[in-house]
Amino acid sequence: MRFQAVTLALFAAAGLATPIRRDVSQAVYTLRLTSRNKALDGLYLTAASSANNQETTTLGVNTSADPSAATVKFHPVRNPDTELDELRSAAEGGGALAVVGANGLLDFAALADPEAVPAPDGTTVDWTSFRLDQEDGAVEYVGKGVEGGWVAFPVMGEEERWSVKWRDVTAWTTENYMPVQVVYELVEE
Repeated sequence: MRFQAVTLALFAAAGLATPIRRDVSQAVYTLRLTSRNKALDGLYLTAASSANNQETTTLGVNTSADPSAATVKFHPVRNPDTELDELRSAAEGGGALAVVGANGLLDFAALADPEAVPAPDGTTVDWTSFRLDQEDGAVEYVGKGVEGGWVAFPVMGEEERWSVKWRDVTAWTTENYMPVQVVYELVEE
């Protein structure tokens, strides 16, 4: 009887330790900028670790060719009730792409566990309100119901790095940003 219990426990432990794999037939996409600024146009979004939070990485682009920077990859998960998409990370460990911030200026970020992010009053943490335009491949954020658009800001201290943010009409910002469009493309595997 003990032998059967030990055997069953070993099989159960092995089953629980097996990682759950993503459906390989699910389409994987990457993100790229389009811009009137030739230095930004056509660049693929990459993630840069946040200095104060290991669970959050901000999305942006490097204007120099950096072969070590991995592009952001995701698969969309549609909510049938809202007809909006979550952009789930295709990387090991999962997570989601989200907008995070306050006062109408929201960082485009990759979050390891978006539901666990502590958000003080007035802070937006939204990973469920994206629309993927089938015609032109544009990614839009529609969560707050306020008109806005994607912008790229130069990162202080990093001449070749630009961070991508969602700026709505209520945001008060300096004028050192560049309007951009974030588009998605199918990853050929």
